Amino acid sequence: MRYKIRLSILLLVSILAGCSLPLENKKQNFEDGDRVDTLGLAPDFSYEVIEQLPYIFVNQLGYLPEDSKVAILRGNGLENVFYVYNASTLEQEYKGTLRPDSLFEIEEEIISEQGQIKEENYLADFSEVEKPGTYFIFQPDLGYSYQFKIEKNIYDGVENKILSLLEKEEKDTSLLCYQLACLLFTKELYPENLLESERLDKLSKQKIEYLMQAQEKETGSVYADITVVDSLQDMDAAQRQQQISLAATAEFAGVMANYAFVIREVDETFSQKCWEAAEKAYGSIQNSLDNVGYDAGYFAANHLYRLTGRGKYSRAIQQYMSMKEEQKRYTEYDFSLFGDYAYITLEKGTKLELAEELMKKLMAKAEETSLTSGRNSYYVSEKREYNDIDGKLKDMSNMALVNYIITNHEYSTLIKNYIDFFMGRNQENLCYLEGFGSNNVSEEQSGINERNGGLFYLLLQAAKI
Repeated sequence: MRYKIRLSILLLVSILAGCSLPLENKKQNFEDGDRVDTLGLAPDFSYEVIEQLPYIFVNQLGYLPEDSKVAILRGNGLENVFYVYNASTLEQEYKGTLRPDSLFEIEEEIISEQGQIKEENYLADFSEVEKPGTYFIFQPDLGYSYQFKIEKNIYDGVENKILSLLEKEEKDTSLLCYQLACLLFTKELYPENLLESERLDKLSKQKIEYLMQAQEKETGSVYADITVVDSLQDMDAAQRQQQISLAATAEFAGVMANYAFVIREVDETFSQKCWEAAEKAYGSIQNSLDNVGYDAGYFAANHLYRLTGRGKYSRAIQQYMSMKEEQKRYTEYDFSLFGDYAYITLEKGTKLELAEELMKKLMAKAEETSLTSGRNSYYVSEKREYNDIDGKLKDMSNMALVNYIITNHEYSTLIKNYIDFFMGRNQENLCYLEGFGSNNVSEEQSGINERNGGLFYLLLQAAKI
């Protein structure tokens, strides 16, 4: 159930929102309705084609039946026609017209001045194909794409894969806190979209219980490595202190407060236990907040304020929000967005000027991501490095939160463009989740993993809207 956001904030938002290379000119002619009589994936060519990276970029996972479906093709002077074939029957399902992507032409003209070969991008829109099945795209100059599916439950297997990744035991306390923050964030934003809500609830509680082992009972401080607890009896006081992490303690406080709030009506006893652990952790670092990292302290203060309504947390939030950007020091994972969400969903105690400032910041970032993605050939932000998977997912997490608040069609479309990118519609024709798609990441490549899987899980839920 969505939280009610103050009317003044909504008014403010309404104002602000405003598979082979070219085939050496040898083409196979097709007429509408022709059946391709071959055992392969592609139309039957009478000459050998060396296997190469396809220049037809598709979401190798596939598409929901009603979604927009656009493939990207790269080449020079392509014939402006493409075909969609059913991979099981090899029958033509759709014939469409390629549309040159003028954006890509501009980018490549700049590159060509440096002596590189000029190529063009073309867009192949096959949104009219909605019948469930497995398909591939054929274009006479380029050959065929990797296969993809169209089905109602296209995301189910991916969601299960992500949950399996996150179910692996994690000894790094900060990463465990980050995984939990992502899961709880997703649970609060999109409870109705979750494929396996019970599995998610069970996983979250198991991780919370495991995380509790990292807290020192007497002081409330938290160890950076959970497994170090087993060897504490062999350490003296100084050695134990070296194992304490101020950042992890703040992150622990925020996650415990977050979980206590989420389950407060279904498990009051355990909620109270988490509440006490959160306050004890925050109390242990209250005199050292300048050293814990802006995002970790901000995250903890916001969730403790939402849970308790106590003035000391409200004052801490005001201090954090008054900091200039150059004064802020961030932890490895950056918990800021989870703190923002906690403040937006306050049921009481919101300071209007702080809420307005926060909404402006979130909206500005969403608009920047939208603008910079609109200037990129693959419709992802040009401000991020190509292989910056973590950064792209963080951009989309902010986008998911803003879209949750205002439900903007442009933002919803962009979220699905990012799904397409991660699942293969990118310049490497690479699916970034191991085990999915015809061409996916190896262990050595940067992809979707235990570190960023929670954010991708959020993105999947946002894409269902």
